[in-house]
Amino acid sequence: MKVTGKNSLSNFIEICLKIIFVMGIIIYIALPWLLRWYVNVFNPILNYTPALVILYVSGIPALIIVYKFIKIFETLKLDNPFVLENVRHLKVISVCSLIISIEYIIGMFFIVSIFEIILIAVFIIVWLGGYILSELLRKAVEYKEENDLTI
Repeated sequence: MKVTGKNSLSNFIEICLKIIFVMGIIIYIALPWLLRWYVNVFNPILNYTPALVILYVSGIPALIIVYKFIKIFETLKLDNPFVLENVRHLKVISVCSLIISIEYIIGMFFIVSIFEIILIAVFIIVWLGGYILSELLRKAVEYKEENDLTI
């Protein structure tokens, strides 16, 4: 199976990311009602207002991350992943991951759960990994441009 180009794995993943993005927007809009239902049915001791604020504040960077991944996969579909635009997308993903981890660290003062600790760890790893990958991709783009100029 092809990884890049049309009718490839990256094209399928891009479609999945677009579905996730639309569902994320719908969930973001319906968040007060969904959280109220969750509190009433599953977790009555959860403090509704701090949880709503944390989820709303972290929802925007999360949607930005998905959108930036869609943009990266669009370049994979075009079979041209080594562009500076993808470096910028990875840096934005990295910064948004850092923002989300900071938001959940602050949120731990209001709601403490193992889920938050796991989210903090995951987003710190994504922050560091995204930053390192963006620098590696930047170097690859530089080498590609040098190679294109010498040929």
